Amino acid sequence: MPAAPGSRSYVIEDMWDVTAEMLKSVSDKLNGFARYERLATNKKALIAACEGQPIAVATYGGVSYYLLQKLEIEDVRLVYAPALGIGNFGGQTDNWMWLRHTGHFGFYRAYVAPDGSSRPYARDNVPYRPESWLPIACEGVKEGDLVMVAGFPGATHQFLTADEVRFNFAQFEPRLQRSLSDYPAQINQATAGNREAQIH
Repeated sequence: MPAAPGSRSYVIEDMWDVTAEMLKSVSDKLNGFARYERLATNKKALIAACEGQPIAVATYGGVSYYLLQKLEIEDVRLVYAPALGIGNFGGQTDNWMWLRHTGHFGFYRAYVAPDGSSRPYARDNVPYRPESWLPIACEGVKEGDLVMVAGFPGATHQFLTADEVRFNFAQFEPRLQRSLSDYPAQINQATAGNREAQIH
């Protein structure tokens, strides 16, 4: 059955290092909004020169830039979802508890036209087959094997400037800490004495 309206799957088909083009006319003399505007102008020029809808992605805090060519797959279908008793076990009370033991997951499949191009749902669409993929090892890992772990995407701050580090420690982190501390305190104050409004 069709996935949620407007569901899309995006597949990276090609990638180019465009650091030199993105940093064209960008110098240490540019700062703040002037630097932002120059990078935005360079980015628009790169994308305009390409076919389709590529996007420019900054990595390592703007040390390098890559242009990604993506295939937007329009026909995405839900092929499996667990029974409601598993997917919503415990109802909303357990849905907000830790550790959760609900079965919230689903399997989706992307479909394309027989020639591999993207198009909306059609009866003769076929499952998308990428040119390459990562095989899953069933026999376990060996010394020196590459291991990929699903989870929150990693990031690095090793290329932050001295000004950015000072801002982070002097302003951003203290403000974030105050916000994270004040938020639950405000919730507790607003729901005090009202058991129906409290999350258990």
